[in-house]
Amino acid sequence: MTFLHPEFFYLMLPPVLVLFYFILTQKEPAAELFSGPVFERLRVNEKRLSLRQRNLIYLAVFVLLIAAMSQPVITEATAVVKSPHTALTVAVDISASMQTEDVYPSRAAVAKAKLLALVARAKRERIGVLAFGRDVYAVVPPTADKSALTELLEDFAPDTYAEKGTDIMALLAAAKGVMSNPGRKNLLLLTDGGDGRNFSEAVAYAKAQKLHIYILGIGTAEGGVLQQEGKPVMQGGEPVRTVLNPSLRSLAESTGGLYVEMTMGSRDVAALLSELRRHAEGGEAGTKEIRRYGQLYILPLGVALFLLLLANASMSRRERVAVPPALLLGVLLFGHTATLRAEPFDYELLESAKGFYEEGDYARAARAFYRYGVHNGNDPQAMYDSAHALYRAGKYDAAAALWERIRSKDRMLQFSTLHNLGNARAMLGGRENLEAAIKVYQKALYLQNDPQTRENMAIVRGRLMRLVQAERRRTAAAATEAGGEHNASDASSPANGGQNASAQKETSEGEAARPSEASGEAKTAAMSDYEAAMWRQSLQRQSRTHLYKITPDRTGGGDHVVPW
Repeated sequence: MTFLHPEFFYLMLPPVLVLFYFILTQKEPAAELFSGPVFERLRVNEKRLSLRQRNLIYLAVFVLLIAAMSQPVITEATAVVKSPHTALTVAVDISASMQTEDVYPSRAAVAKAKLLALVARAKRERIGVLAFGRDVYAVVPPTADKSALTELLEDFAPDTYAEKGTDIMALLAAAKGVMSNPGRKNLLLLTDGGDGRNFSEAVAYAKAQKLHIYILGIGTAEGGVLQQEGKPVMQGGEPVRTVLNPSLRSLAESTGGLYVEMTMGSRDVAALLSELRRHAEGGEAGTKEIRRYGQLYILPLGVALFLLLLANASMSRRERVAVPPALLLGVLLFGHTATLRAEPFDYELLESAKGFYEEGDYARAARAFYRYGVHNGNDPQAMYDSAHALYRAGKYDAAAALWERIRSKDRMLQFSTLHNLGNARAMLGGRENLEAAIKVYQKALYLQNDPQTRENMAIVRGRLMRLVQAERRRTAAAATEAGGEHNASDASSPANGGQNASAQKETSEGEAARPSEASGEAKTAAMSDYEAAMWRQSLQRQSRTHLYKITPDRTGGGDHVVPW
């Protein structure tokens, strides 16, 4: 047994012993007036605990409490792990231009979402976070504790700063002081680049300091109106527009880094992380021994509480102790039937759910996410993750039912839920589900005019059209067969001619209802059964956190699935 914090013994035990020395050596006030034998005969109840005995018990209580605070443990297991060499410093732009809403809901909000996605993926890297505008701020020091880092970043609100100006040189100087790792120094910028066009000074400084800059461009080339306190900034009677700085690419590539423009999914984050790891392969800073302890503090703490109760109860020293029969009966009846159920902490439940998902155990991951969501008041994100796990497990009906129950004020979560609900309905197949999928896609497009959602809806419409046409052909074939049997004796009768006219009319109506061959929907409707099967498989391969773009390949006979 060892103590993890023995300093409590050194700091607290000496003053406690000195204090109780004076307490135990002093006499009772009445003992000053009478001699020893007389004082003992004058005691009212000599069978109860004396003051000295109580003080000794209190001394034992204090010693046991100090022992509990020193955290006694036993070593249960020891593991040697390799500590990661790669360290990454991420700088988030908090300048006023990041309030622009050319990407939904704003550049600052998207930058925060990308940062959290990076932390979730970078399991082997140590990450530190800076915020920069006109000045530079340290948000989180470099750490490998991703759980703590995620909790800190979830409270980080870059859209509340809106500093005027973007000082890249100040950022590089501050990053140099933060990066103390001996290996490759990598700096990732989440920024729109500000208005500067000449980064020659920053490039020269970065090369001199052997600093490699990676940039994720947040914004669009078309740009948007600059916002300040929710109102457009005006100059000369015209609103000021800000665009994604095109010079960012040269800044990154000149320093040996990489420039990537943002996408709706996490393909951009994955590309940056892959490039970072490619340059850092094989680097190890050493090994670290990790021990798992069994906690024993509960033992001295329990004994201390029992002694405290004994000292304050004023129990007399009895020769006989009568145990109430009701107490014995209660022990016999309930002693072996009472069970205690310990629910895990929320963060443990969430971590176990993520672990199950990464291991491919989607059924257990769905249950764990669902329990976490219920414990937190039907948390929409947890329910969304549970539905994704059900989807990956092939339980499309259950996933669709859970997605339909999600209610959230987060517009992006609403859009993602509707998009994936449409995919789940499409996977179920059948005319009813395909029609429901189209309606859900339309609701998603109302929230965000996303091209991938529109393409998915076009493919589902094509599937539905082919299904309806097949039903019509079966109905027409059945009607023709019945009519042929009835009129087989007279193929050229006027009645037969009437049937042919009716069939021609039905065919013309069907041709009129079909979109023109030049339309995109008509092309989608013409895809083969093999292409349709590939499309369904591509939907099934969608991950928990990404939406996927479906692009039919007419030349190769299959579909390419590209995360967006």
